[in-house]
Amino acid sequence: FLASGTLHAQGPRPGYVLQFSDDFTSNVVDTTRWNYRTDAKINSAQIPANVTVADGKLIIMPREQDFAGLKFTGGGIISKASFRYGYYQVNAQTVGDPGWHSSFWAMAGDGSTTYPMNARTEIDDFEIDGIAPEKVSMGYLIWKDKKNLGATRCDNAFKPGYSTAASMHAYGFEWTEEDITYYLDGKKICSQPYPATEGTHDLVHIWLTAMASKTPVQVSGHSPLSFAHLRYYIRDYYIGAKEPGYIEYGKDWSDGSVGGYSGLGTRQSCNADPIAVWAPTILEAGNYDVQLWDMYSAGSNPAAMATVTHKGGQISKAITPRQGGAGWLDLGTFAFDKGASGSLSLRSENGG
Repeated sequence: FLASGTLHAQGPRPGYVLQFSDDFTSNVVDTTRWNYRTDAKINSAQIPANVTVADGKLIIMPREQDFAGLKFTGGGIISKASFRYGYYQVNAQTVGDPGWHSSFWAMAGDGSTTYPMNARTEIDDFEIDGIAPEKVSMGYLIWKDKKNLGATRCDNAFKPGYSTAASMHAYGFEWTEEDITYYLDGKKICSQPYPATEGTHDLVHIWLTAMASKTPVQVSGHSPLSFAHLRYYIRDYYIGAKEPGYIEYGKDWSDGSVGGYSGLGTRQSCNADPIAVWAPTILEAGNYDVQLWDMYSAGSNPAAMATVTHKGGQISKAITPRQGGAGWLDLGTFAFDKGASGSLSLRSENGG
């Protein structure tokens, strides 16, 4: 038997390393790591005053309160750091009052709106309504230019056999290039395909939020949304253009006209000797396979050189121009130390 106060996150499958966590041990939200949710949507405005930290928990208290033209207020926090593939997990006890919507989800954004222009992927690890806390909805949505292009549920009404508002439980999901798998208390609930060709797998932020989304709305004053032991684990290091770990040298860099991996943006330079560098901050020393997304682009320079800097030194390889399509180019497996000493660089030998 695990009491709600001592329930801890279940670890992911082997190969993952902890990159981001919060055990909410201080008495305030760490605003160097989190933004507050501050939008007004459907039946509530989300305000920082409703979010507190106590006894190792993040607590979001729903309130009946006139604010921004609405009669109720909710709240939440959004990570300032962004992530992609990996294992996400948090312990949660949801709101049990009708009308309220508890959620643990991932999408690009800073909390000021749930319709950011740059958002492409939304993953809902759980969406639970207070009117039916015995049902859990999980799945993903595809966005573009503030528009929802489609939602796919892995399970829209999973019944765990208990009320999620009665005690803490561990919720998690694993996101890979090909699919998303959802877990509850360490047990797999369901898995759904979400290949990189279906939607843009962009960087996402972690959202822990409560809002009033349905009517009637009730506020008991003793059923908050509580979170504890937030975790994000990483296994593979993906770095796209303009993302953390990507560096450009040389002049006249501009956005490319051809989409890259999963439709992400690309960069180009027609100046002499431009260099692009991908330098991940590796959290655990070991052997890693290094791959470069290679794609056909008319007019691209045929004399590109890729250099892998690893624990044992450097190795360079000429990149043969692709005649069509796109795909991962395997450069080999190398040993890397912990930290940012390893990298992959790509340079033009003849300019352009």
